[in-house]
Amino acid sequence: MPAGRLAELLSVGAGAKAAALAAKVHVLNTLGLASVRMTIIEANEPAASWTGRNGMTTGEEPLAIPPIKDVGFPYRSRVDLGAPGAEVDDAMLGFSWQRYMIEKGDYTRWVNAGSPAIQHRDYGHYLMWVLARATAGVEHVSGRVTQVSLREDGDGWTVETAEPSEPRRYGCRALLLTGPGVHRAISHDQAAAELIFHCDSRRSELARIPRELATDIAIVGGGESALSCVAFLRAFRPLAQLTIYTPLLPMSRGESFLENRVFSDPDTVAWDVLDERTRRDFVRHCDRGVFDPGTLASIAYDEQCRFVTARVVHVGAAGGDEGVRVDHVPAGGALRGEHHDFLINCTGFDLLEQLRSLFPPGLRAEIERRVGPVWDRPAGCEVPIGRHLELVGLDPRLHIPGLGGLAQGPGFANLGCLGLLANRVLQPILAAPQPSEPLGQATTGPSTLRPTALPGAASTWP
Repeated sequence: MPAGRLAELLSVGAGAKAAALAAKVHVLNTLGLASVRMTIIEANEPAASWTGRNGMTTGEEPLAIPPIKDVGFPYRSRVDLGAPGAEVDDAMLGFSWQRYMIEKGDYTRWVNAGSPAIQHRDYGHYLMWVLARATAGVEHVSGRVTQVSLREDGDGWTVETAEPSEPRRYGCRALLLTGPGVHRAISHDQAAAELIFHCDSRRSELARIPRELATDIAIVGGGESALSCVAFLRAFRPLAQLTIYTPLLPMSRGESFLENRVFSDPDTVAWDVLDERTRRDFVRHCDRGVFDPGTLASIAYDEQCRFVTARVVHVGAAGGDEGVRVDHVPAGGALRGEHHDFLINCTGFDLLEQLRSLFPPGLRAEIERRVGPVWDRPAGCEVPIGRHLELVGLDPRLHIPGLGGLAQGPGFANLGCLGLLANRVLQPILAAPQPSEPLGQATTGPSTLRPTALPGAASTWP
């Protein structure tokens, strides 16, 4: 990177959100509409959460969305970027799922088969393909981010990394945090810690569960992580007895036109002006705490799998080598305890805990001085996330799309609108003065692209 020039955007993680942004940056640069530099830092491998080589997932789980909702979806950039948006969307088709399948020679077969659901591993290969093609203005770094700090001039962030050759530093004007974060802690006795696993436990750790015995395993959680765990364990330890503790009644995800439209374009329902209770109910019933119907069908006749509707409050040691005691409270009931051999915590991930590990105490205190409580906020109080999926009140910008589901729309927290997510994050960058030097494959000088403001209300529902 040339001296004195900061990257406009740095992404911690090379997953789906980073791929969507990298593709959009590449397109804007090659069309000569902007001169944007993006740095992507990944500790494991591109699309690490999808390949099946990291954590508990096998890569064989079905993708919860159709792959045609790819890195450019919903292809409505004219709304976000003004007149050049149509040209941007046309170029983004070069990164589409269809283009990927055509290049593989598998498109006809996939369509003739009825465009079936694909596996996580297939989606990971698609993301790798996108990241490999997105080169104009995009730098890929293999390393682990160890610490983040504010630049002394206040004009951006300094990101420190541990890399195979030596530690390095990178500068950026805006920081993007992607990935699932750190698994949420579950209250437990220290004596039970060796028998508790998590969503991101590696197979080498889970190998401690005996294969030949009918082991009794508790799974705590009511969403996709819990169901992925069930599918994995049924193949990994086929004799195991599985008990799923979930605080809500198990529900399957609906995929109606109306629900999907909210995920792909939240402005169609003026999401940001809906009352909080309405938004929370939608997210709870359509995204969090719901199970994929296809995977549910795979365990419909599994007599070794049962659900317990209860809230787990503590995991204790059963004594000796007898496993763990799961203390739980059923709805309207009294505290109960049940014994299991092992427990897997699938209550989800915490992006803010990942930030805690990257940001030193002084920086965390400074952020909270500017924006209010973040890490120690009251229960039920959401972190303020703005329209550009940024932490409101903080300059330089810190984009955390995974926390934007309630404030900005449910699709930003998952794969529902990757193209719109990229537009939202890039809008303030494109609105700023652009540098004049040529970049990558860009064909013209400074950008004249100025994104248009979106209306507060949405288009009419059909």
